[in-house]
Amino acid sequence: INKYMQYLRIIPSLLLSKGTLVKGERFSNYKNVGSPVTTINAFDSQKADEIFVIDLDAYRKGTSNDYRSLKKISEISSTPITFGGGIKNIENIKEAFKNGADKIFLNSILFSQPKIVSLAGKIFGNQSVVGGINIYCSNKKYFILEDKSKKIDPLDHVNYLEKIGVAEIKITYVHLEGTKKGIDIDYSKRIKKNTSLPCIFEGGIGNLRHLEDYFLSGLESIALGTILNFSDNNIIKIKKNLIEKNFSI
Repeated sequence: INKYMQYLRIIPSLLLSKGTLVKGERFSNYKNVGSPVTTINAFDSQKADEIFVIDLDAYRKGTSNDYRSLKKISEISSTPITFGGGIKNIENIKEAFKNGADKIFLNSILFSQPKIVSLAGKIFGNQSVVGGINIYCSNKKYFILEDKSKKIDPLDHVNYLEKIGVAEIKITYVHLEGTKKGIDIDYSKRIKKNTSLPCIFEGGIGNLRHLEDYFLSGLESIALGTILNFSDNNIIKIKKNLIEKNFSI
């Protein structure tokens, strides 16, 4: 157990589009999975450790962020909410916190504006900034989705995020997302060895066994989408299973 975290964390990861929640596979083919308020209310009562809400339209199309949905969600949730997707400047960040975000998730902007982290940190505290990396694997090589040049090694990028001052890092495996094939434990362990920051991983968890294997390997935080949206597993059931296997939850 590292010095940051005594307990394993189960974090629902939600995608917001046109005021509703959606879920896809490998970042495409999105299906409607329900109302943000109803869903988050459920996760809140099931004792999620934190909830990620990513504004898909802002991330993909550059539209302005859906603060209205964020405000509605935060009014009914006592669970900390991390909000991100298409955040372009400090004004967007201020607006997100004003509408109830507890932390902010930044990804694309960190390539061009690394100083935004310390700027946000000065106003809202450094613990409030989560850095994101979308990774995909092709022919056993790992790349960053937003890096068109394919020159940045994801492991170097992890170090870069730590250097610019993010408080934790969330890594999504794009090639596994929504597939239920299991998460990439080996590469996750390599990332974790490469940084002293807490890391949250997402992409590929399809059943309770996958989760057990993940936590047995020494990884501490998992973000879940598909398993919560498209199976009969809820957070209570997942945590109960892990407690029965003697994990500290």
